[in-house]
Amino acid sequence: MSEAYPVDQLQALLDQLEQIISRRDESSEVTYRVVTPDEVVDDSPTGEEPEDLESVTTADITAPDVLDFVPSSPGPVVAVDCGIARLGETRDGLVIALRATVVTDVHSGSSVSLFRSGPIYLVNRYKAQALHQIGRHLGKPDLFVELEHGDPADAAPVRLKAGAADDAHQYGDRFRNWFERIAQRVAVISVENGTILFDGALTLRSRDTPSQYMEELAELASQRGNAIIAISKQSKLEIAGRSVRFWLDDVANRACYRPLTPMMRRLDSARSERVMGNVHAARFSVLGPAFRMDVKAARGQSDDEAIGRYCSSASMRGGYPDVLVRAHAHSYFTYPDIIQLQAEAGARFNLAPQSSVELGGIFAPFGGRFK
Repeated sequence: MSEAYPVDQLQALLDQLEQIISRRDESSEVTYRVVTPDEVVDDSPTGEEPEDLESVTTADITAPDVLDFVPSSPGPVVAVDCGIARLGETRDGLVIALRATVVTDVHSGSSVSLFRSGPIYLVNRYKAQALHQIGRHLGKPDLFVELEHGDPADAAPVRLKAGAADDAHQYGDRFRNWFERIAQRVAVISVENGTILFDGALTLRSRDTPSQYMEELAELASQRGNAIIAISKQSKLEIAGRSVRFWLDDVANRACYRPLTPMMRRLDSARSERVMGNVHAARFSVLGPAFRMDVKAARGQSDDEAIGRYCSSASMRGGYPDVLVRAHAHSYFTYPDIIQLQAEAGARFNLAPQSSVELGGIFAPFGGRFK
């Protein structure tokens, strides 16, 4: 997969998948459990993180110096985010909807590109075919499935790999990740000499994205002079027993950043190589929190230059990039959206809603939410 997807091809890719996954006997009515509001939206960050790096204690290493943000010539900023809504479950699958957003800020103004699916019925018996197609779109047909012997480009899927889609949550999230990666591929070629912002981490060899795909994203961005910067709000990465968000505690009330990759390399070079680019702890405003910031600079550009351009180009909202906040807002499913999509799913797929079960009375006064 050497070329990026133009915007008008996203719907075609989604249509290909829907032709595979939504085939069923339309004449039969299927019982449909509508999910509750607290089950619907998944806002988990994209990209699995490397394991905790704790083989060397903090006392055994010297933390790199803390650096101030140095203003640079501003450039365009593009932010990408994606959301999934789980609309309901049936005896033979689940129903989801997807939203991806690309927000572009340039000197002349801002634009928003929205990519939204209607309800998608993920029929379980077509899991292998659907995930095979997703793997092909990501450049690795056998990412989630085992294939027949022969040319991988033409071989048919035989069975799912363990861990690919063992439950409804995993199955749905494969689609969310795929949709976001395709939107990212659109974003990295949409501007020149700018910054592409991802929500999450730049992790290689993750379960849901081939390393080659991530490296191609970086190459496409670099060809246009764009750096990729990923901001993780919920990073679980620990280095020398300390979470990334605490690696700026010694410089409170200061907008700054600290490179962490040198420590990661000393602790475990193999694990540090799972990150595309370099990891930093960053605080973008005086009173803001610290985030994990992964930086993949453009070819011929240093991390400091990429960070300087980004901070000179992106405004902050409470210490977080405003352009990413807007991308999240457009990818979010409000409750009225969910109700409308659930009604559409019922009509389109001939689904009969089950009566909801209220457990609060049984478990009173402790509530009836599932643990």
